[in-house]
Amino acid sequence: MKSVLRVKMLSALALVLLVFSATEGRILSKCELKTELEAGQIQVIRAMGDKMTMDDLIARLVCKANASGFNTSFVKAIAAKPKPNRPFINIHSRQLYGVFQLSDQVACDSGMMPSLNVCKMSCSALIDDDVTDDIACLKTMIDSIKPKPKNASDITLPLAVLNTILVKECRFVVPSRYFAECLTATTPIAD
Repeated sequence: MKSVLRVKMLSALALVLLVFSATEGRILSKCELKTELEAGQIQVIRAMGDKMTMDDLIARLVCKANASGFNTSFVKAIAAKPKPNRPFINIHSRQLYGVFQLSDQVACDSGMMPSLNVCKMSCSALIDDDVTDDIACLKTMIDSIKPKPKNASDITLPLAVLNTILVKECRFVVPSRYFAECLTATTPIAD
């Protein structure tokens, strides 16, 4: 069993390295990503909390992107944790793609494992230099988080998905401080 698991892990690593080397990405600045998110018009949903503002959401999303180094082509493999009572179940690792580290189990289809593919896209689309599709996918995921589906054909993500989108390390980010360096010369500064 160990050899099968080892082969699968090596195959996944090889695929990640191949995808990483074959894609053109770029490193965004914090301010550039903030501007892109503002243009993407992601909405705060009620499940995020009544006190969360648009500025709070953008600051938390940019803070989350810091884990990828603001690299649009970043791919991270997360090894699966085997269940002690079911060692043959869940032996696949998952991959996190792009600047927002979106999962191939939920957001996109990597072709390596079953996925909800909420964004209806290949994961390779999340690791190019165009961040607009990453933002559109993030928006789709946020819009999909609802307490109950409107009809049976809707994909509704559980509220727990918020934990993967809004990481706890970024919970207390204060937008005005976090984006202080993003002030431009044309922005008036209050006395």
